[in-house]
Amino acid sequence: MTSWPRRLCGVFVLAVVLLPAGAVAASAHSGGLEPQPVLPQVVAVEPAVPGLQVSVVEYGARLRIDNGTGSPVDVAPAGSARTVEPVVAPGTTARWADPRVAGADGGAGPEPVGWSVPLTVGDTAVVVRGETVRPPAPSPGPWWLLTAAVAAAATVLGSLAVRRRAAAIATAALSVGMVASYVVHVLGSALAPDDVDYWPTVWRTAGVVGTVAVVAALAGAVLVVAGRRFGLLLCALSGALLVLLTGADVGSFGNAVLPFGWAPDLDRVTTALTFGGGLGLFLTGFAVLRALTPAPPPDPPTAPDAAEDLDPAEESR
Repeated sequence: MTSWPRRLCGVFVLAVVLLPAGAVAASAHSGGLEPQPVLPQVVAVEPAVPGLQVSVVEYGARLRIDNGTGSPVDVAPAGSARTVEPVVAPGTTARWADPRVAGADGGAGPEPVGWSVPLTVGDTAVVVRGETVRPPAPSPGPWWLLTAAVAAAATVLGSLAVRRRAAAIATAALSVGMVASYVVHVLGSALAPDDVDYWPTVWRTAGVVGTVAVVAALAGAVLVVAGRRFGLLLCALSGALLVLLTGADVGSFGNAVLPFGWAPDLDRVTTALTFGGGLGLFLTGFAVLRALTPAPPPDPPTAPDAAEDLDPAEESR
């Protein structure tokens, strides 16, 4: 191998070593907005106060108060001491994750669970009443079947790609489709946070690792089309990174409430294509490594024993 394929092989092996630890880290630090089985919603504000708006944002993650009154709005603490509960000045907006809402998760039953959050608007006591509902959840089976089918197709294509040009082109196309699905997933997920700048949120959602995965897949596809087999290794590296990034998102297969700005099924499709395609391409990286590893040189012929070369007549002397 030349230096570039050798370096790519080293990077791929490093990804193989770090992937299990990285997957644990991704699951542990995936905080923020995640798929949920329940959805809180505000039912009433009693008594109604002109200019006061209370809503649930970010798919149930936080409450939001828009204070259009002339008085401060003081959210009563959930416990004996104030923690996250804000005091909202007139003309401003506040968002917070209220433990009273989070605690009304509905359990396992289908019936709504009520909750309430007391406020004080100036000298007026107000109560925000809401309920947490459990929307019908999709069956995760078909989504897992789609994921497995994509992973199997990517594995078969990638295994053939090291020997057949047509399979290599198909693998490159699958790699591009995988990162396109990931980009759609990121763009839709960046719409979920409330009242933030969109494009910076897109960048934070993808992060450096996601950006590297997209660039690696596109560069690998270009190299494959150009006839460079080590481009397949870049596609495999991209797949390994996307498995790391989307492993925690497969929870969308069985949850009804998804932090995604477009249709929920679109999020599930993009997750299945990204995770399944990434897993298949990651597995094909081992076949590519074998194909790019040069065969060991043959053993040199052994020198004949000096004793065997002696003439029998000389031995008798």
